[in-house]
Amino acid sequence: MRKERPLASGLPSDRHQYIRQQLQQHGRVLAGELAATLGVSEDSIRRDLRELAANGVCQRVYGGAIALRPSDTSFEQRRREHPGRKARLAATAVRQLRPGQFVFLDGGTTNLEIARALPPDLPLTIATNAIPIAAELFGKKQLEVLVLGGSLNHKSGDTAGTIATRMLQAMHPDICFLGTCSVDRELGVGTVMAEEAAFKRMLVEQCGQTILAVTNEKLDTASPFAVAPLADIGLLILEPDADPSRLAHLQASGVPLRMAD
Repeated sequence: MRKERPLASGLPSDRHQYIRQQLQQHGRVLAGELAATLGVSEDSIRRDLRELAANGVCQRVYGGAIALRPSDTSFEQRRREHPGRKARLAATAVRQLRPGQFVFLDGGTTNLEIARALPPDLPLTIATNAIPIAAELFGKKQLEVLVLGGSLNHKSGDTAGTIATRMLQAMHPDICFLGTCSVDRELGVGTVMAEEAAFKRMLVEQCGQTILAVTNEKLDTASPFAVAPLADIGLLILEPDADPSRLAHLQASGVPLRMAD
């Protein structure tokens, strides 16, 4: 029996809808596979991908495209999303710590859960540029807390700019928990703002080991600004139900992986 095509592929609008669905489900698409499935030329698919990329839906990569993470959500919105899943990642993350270490907690709602999960009997020195994380650490007397100053981003709750950068230059943490908007095997770790990306790049350079705890929806996605290749990540902590195909992409990159309990 002849296999039916998924839609009336002659219309660009129909193809765009189908490509959007595939990006949402799988994170990435290949031009050759789309052309074969939809019965059109690869040139047509490449034009479709260029148009979708111009509209902020995806980012072109060699042979296809990957989903582009949205950048219009605030810290408060993100804090309400999947708190249980983030707490599970955090529980695994804090088990990587040892007494007396110097730890940098970068901004982000998963890192906020890491701050909440810190054991009360674990003495650490913690630096952060995230005001919500600093507030969470307030009163935990086993911790020495250093808060980076600078210009406050009211959307993310983080400080950045010259003051924060100069303070970071004087630090050499043992471990940093890096915040991110996207993770891809080819494009690495990304974020949505240029100044934020520059700060995170320096953070990776200054720290002995970089750990990334990532929720499923960030896998196989892209952001406008690059932070670091996966080769610079010392450990990637993932949810136990991560999509097998996306997990395989990351395993192929060689980055050390650990699944949350």
